Amino acid sequence: MYQVKNVAVAGATGNVGSKVLQALLDVARFKVTVLTRKEGHPFPKGVETRVVNYDSIDSLSEAVKGQDAVIDCTVSMDGDSHIHLMDAAAATGVYRFIPSEFSFDPTNKNRCSIPVFTGKCRAFEHIRQLAEQGKITYTTISNGAFLDWNLKTGFMNIDLRKRTIALLNDGKVVIAWTTLDSVGKATASALLNPRETENKALYIHSIQKSQREVAAIAQEALGQDGWKTTSVDMEKTFTKALEDFKTRQVSFQVIGDLIRYGNSRPDYGFPWTKDDNELLGVKALDDEEVKQLIRQIASQAA
Repeated sequence: MYQVKNVAVAGATGNVGSKVLQALLDVARFKVTVLTRKEGHPFPKGVETRVVNYDSIDSLSEAVKGQDAVIDCTVSMDGDSHIHLMDAAAATGVYRFIPSEFSFDPTNKNRCSIPVFTGKCRAFEHIRQLAEQGKITYTTISNGAFLDWNLKTGFMNIDLRKRTIALLNDGKVVIAWTTLDSVGKATASALLNPRETENKALYIHSIQKSQREVAAIAQEALGQDGWKTTSVDMEKTFTKALEDFKTRQVSFQVIGDLIRYGNSRPDYGFPWTKDDNELLGVKALDDEEVKQLIRQIASQAA
């Protein structure tokens, strides 16, 4: 069985990438190299860094030469840099590539109608083609929404600090939510189980609940007083966000509205019909554990 030892991580300073890097180091079996656009960011002892140009396949090829696996945690809406990294990995004999998915089910093509996911769609089809040609193997990790990050930022319209809830339509669509630590652990575990994860889309979750259910748990955790609940018409929101995106009026709000729209639709692949929690060492949380997480986040925001 192929054993993964040398691992390169792109995007290691981001929300996902930093957790993936830490999980790889925690395993203490991998030699880790970080691909970075520029020098200067401090990384843990023992981590090698290589400066790359994501527009240059030659630069990327030189950087990933000798690696057993490449994990892409970068963010790119057009998908070009993802594809360049895939081509470089395939050209230099990298065994396993983990694309920058970490969200919806990549096999559900409905997400491709959302502009911020068209790059991911292109990249996923590209890695599948490379795998079919025998040039590389791949694993994707689908985790739905980031549970802790969303509760900290209010991105999914549950604001713990302001005690406001803006339901996506009726807020009843059940989706997967996963903590960032679990995403990192699952990614590292996929490389520890290369045969079982070869050329597969894998699915993890900390919880599978609707936005309304998570909001109710937050109210139970923090007390019922002072909350204000409203509802957002996601079809109207999506139409407006699409218009803004097409006219290049792209803001964090617009990107967020497009992503939230996908999470408001029951036909975008949620909830997972199967999961790989056991294979990847991800623990599902019960309601009391979610309440503890919410109280911890709320205390930090106070």
